[in-house]
Amino acid sequence: MSSKKRRFLINSNAYVPMIISLIFLLVFGSLMIVSASMPYATGETDILISTGIRQLLYSVAALIAFFFLMNFDVLRLNIFFYYCFYVFLLGCLLITRAFGALGGAYGWIMLGPITVQPSEFAKVFLIILGAKMLGKDRGELNQSYFLRYAFLAFLYVAIVIAYQKDFGSGAVMLIIAYCILLIPPHKEIKNIQRLMVFVIIIVVALALLVLSPWGTNMLTKLASSNYMIARFLSSANPFKYLYDDGYHLVMSLVSFASGGLFGLGYGNSIHKYMNFPNPTSDFILPVIIEELGVVFGLLPILVCYFFILMPIIKYSLKTKSYASKMVFIGTFMYFAAHFIFNVGGVSGLIPLTGVPFLLLSSGGTSLIACVSSLGIVEKEIIKTVKDNENNSREV
Repeated sequence: MSSKKRRFLINSNAYVPMIISLIFLLVFGSLMIVSASMPYATGETDILISTGIRQLLYSVAALIAFFFLMNFDVLRLNIFFYYCFYVFLLGCLLITRAFGALGGAYGWIMLGPITVQPSEFAKVFLIILGAKMLGKDRGELNQSYFLRYAFLAFLYVAIVIAYQKDFGSGAVMLIIAYCILLIPPHKEIKNIQRLMVFVIIIVVALALLVLSPWGTNMLTKLASSNYMIARFLSSANPFKYLYDDGYHLVMSLVSFASGGLFGLGYGNSIHKYMNFPNPTSDFILPVIIEELGVVFGLLPILVCYFFILMPIIKYSLKTKSYASKMVFIGTFMYFAAHFIFNVGGVSGLIPLTGVPFLLLSSGGTSLIACVSSLGIVEKEIIKTVKDNENNSREV
């Protein structure tokens, strides 16, 4: 292979540890999804083989998208293309109602054996849409761009939460858009951004209050039949609701304890057979730790996530481009929100939200979307390194 083709696949300015960590998690996640699929196989190895092949195909498709986006600058596309894609994705979000609900949410488009969740692509699109609309020079940016992006982003959020009944995905989208809106510096929007920061403080304080003993006592006096209230109560004291809403959470904690440091061995999880509603998705982490333990299960995941997220923060501080900064911060919050919601949910720190563990949970749409976001990040890293080198030469 010529040096030109090698540069096309992995640019010399790309952050290679991120790519290595990504590939490791794709392989690791595929193996764990096969193991977590054993309850569905009922002794038939053909089902496990087909599950592994399907996840491998998803991983290959995700890597193709990654390397393409790493070498293609999506931010150079005309804003007209972004608006057209926004309308197309809006239609996809609205049409999901026609395909019925899965797990209580109307978030999927079902095309025969293929199932697509458009909200996963919407999360990534909101990142690059914000970078395109708000990542302008200070002289070009004004309050109208800010308000326009806020309206477009929050319309997606409202549809996903109220129309699709998918609170977890809507919350992730809200966090991404909210953080992007805090980045652009302009005197016309400073007061709005200060108000947004104040809202964050209030929301965090209320969340801590609700999760406190006083808050849970207040919630028990309300209608506990509400599923959101039930999730708060079960996360605060899962053993009190062992035979109700806290059952799956308690079994998750038992899986963590059963795995210990080194686990029971690959494929030997007991609780995946009867105690988790989605062992390949929402509850993939308890299966991993039960089988591989903290040392061989959790630790490699944390190390890989470190090499994926650390450079995003590093280059967000190095770049002088606000568009690149929004891509970095938006992607970081995308991964961080999924990590906190999933890990916090299955460990009882926060209520369960049904959010998958990115790069590990099953699901082709989620996998392709999150890997694509890392491809866009790598492109921005390459641009940042090149711009900083050029600035150094000029100085």
